[in-house]
Amino acid sequence: MNPLIKGLFKKFRETEELSALEDADAFELFSATLILPDELMSQSEKTDFLLDAGSIGIDIIALEINGQLARDIDDVREICGQASQIDVSLYLIQAKQSASISSVDILGFGDTAKKFLCNEGGFSNYPRLEELASAFALVFEDFATSLRHPPTVYLSFVTTASKGSVEDPVVRDRAASVEGQIANLGFIGRVSVNVYGADELHEAWSKKNHANEVEIQLEKQVNLPKMPGVDQAILGVVSVAELLKLVQGTDGALDERVFYDNVRGFKGEDNPVNRQILSTLSTHERDLLPVLNNGVTVVASSYSPKPGDAVAISGFQIVNGCQTSHCLYLSRNMLGDQIVSVYVPIRLVITGDEDVATRIIRATNSQTEVHENDLVALTKFQKKLEDFYTLDTSEVNLTYERRSGQFYSAAVTKRRVVTISDQMRAISAVFLDSPHAAARYPARLYAEVGKSIFQEEHKLLPYVASAYAAYRIENAFRAGLDPVYKPARYHILMAYKYQVLNGPSAALNARKCETQSETLISALKQPDQVDLFRSAAESVMAVADGRFPTRDRLKRERFTQELIAYLMQGIENS
Repeated sequence: MNPLIKGLFKKFRETEELSALEDADAFELFSATLILPDELMSQSEKTDFLLDAGSIGIDIIALEINGQLARDIDDVREICGQASQIDVSLYLIQAKQSASISSVDILGFGDTAKKFLCNEGGFSNYPRLEELASAFALVFEDFATSLRHPPTVYLSFVTTASKGSVEDPVVRDRAASVEGQIANLGFIGRVSVNVYGADELHEAWSKKNHANEVEIQLEKQVNLPKMPGVDQAILGVVSVAELLKLVQGTDGALDERVFYDNVRGFKGEDNPVNRQILSTLSTHERDLLPVLNNGVTVVASSYSPKPGDAVAISGFQIVNGCQTSHCLYLSRNMLGDQIVSVYVPIRLVITGDEDVATRIIRATNSQTEVHENDLVALTKFQKKLEDFYTLDTSEVNLTYERRSGQFYSAAVTKRRVVTISDQMRAISAVFLDSPHAAARYPARLYAEVGKSIFQEEHKLLPYVASAYAAYRIENAFRAGLDPVYKPARYHILMAYKYQVLNGPSAALNARKCETQSETLISALKQPDQVDLFRSAAESVMAVADGRFPTRDRLKRERFTQELIAYLMQGIENS
């Protein structure tokens, strides 16, 4: 293997604590981490992206619908059923550590991809692959009228080969052949087939792991007076061409990472506000954009002035103006030469103070409707919880990420970072006895349990204990716990709690809940976690009459209640 990629791969395994995983599986996850959008990867445990052992032709599949990861047909129904229009993207990856490229393997990858896209069957020995093929097919069967446009499909064939091998005419011809065959299916929209070698992997790694940095030319600017916690604050205007430098990657594609701290995602071209922006940009009214549009707010960690009115900034986020930025990006070709003469207001704030950054995010997003779950990261309780994780009185060595991308360039073990979504799932399963809700995507989960979590009167230790339980069960899966139990991980966590505490847990605001959390953490630190979690998993199986419960059944509250009744009966009889 290329020594540079070998070093990056080794570091990845260390930071993600994947030493127990087979080399081939770990490399597949390494590739997925570099290729899949960060927001998609964050919606599931990394090892959940692996397909069935022995799957041939495709190693990783990710189905994205309206920004949400769909794992099965129930997820498709749930996501699509609540949306008037849907955007669908499918990511297919085959990853090999080989330093050479087999054109035959590329064609085989394409053939398997076609079989998957057409749901032709033949995956009966690979239930995970079969389940995902059925989920993708359901998009057309039940929600074809909701598709904004045909699904986009990204195929990535990953190796550690040299640049010369990647650019070999035969390899390029095979990739083009696969792209053409899939495009000709008739029901797929944009198709992208990319062959990765060592250089492409390193470029992808650099894009994901290096702090963003850009130099932009301000057309007009005013430096604001000194303010506490703010190193520099500037009001000004920039041309659309200069603003696009903030939101485009080196390949010209939109870099969604710069919108991590913006509490709203892009609402689409059919959103009334965005329709108006796009309409303005298509007429002579575009010259009035500086007075018709609020512009963008950029928070950056460092800044340096350049000759003229140029500035260089790094570690930046667009915390307000996501809709404007996306509309300008979509209109870039239509604007043509006027891209340098149409201007946008910009507010640039340089600060290293997290509290100041949080206050700016909240203030700049308070003028229009924001869903409550979008702003949960900015509450006082979240700050207290982050500080409590930092204190680490229980010595669990976890880090709480209160804001997305908060530890983007920090030296933390990524596997030990707990996001707000991770926390919601863990606390719901372990202390709210709602494992059936824990597997839902974040917005739906928050709608179900939002009023029961993150309350000011809650004890903090249960949150840490539940996150540690989720961390430990993932370790158990990597150390030998049968992965067939993964869809039931949240039910297993609840059952484990009942077994350790010999009964249910107290309310989150009760002192007893803290004591129970201490007991749970102590039990989780014992070395025999695989056996203990296996015992809890067997309880879940027993309630399902010795068979593994379907994903649909696991999402039902009735099954949770049956499991609790079974656990309590066992405790009473012991």
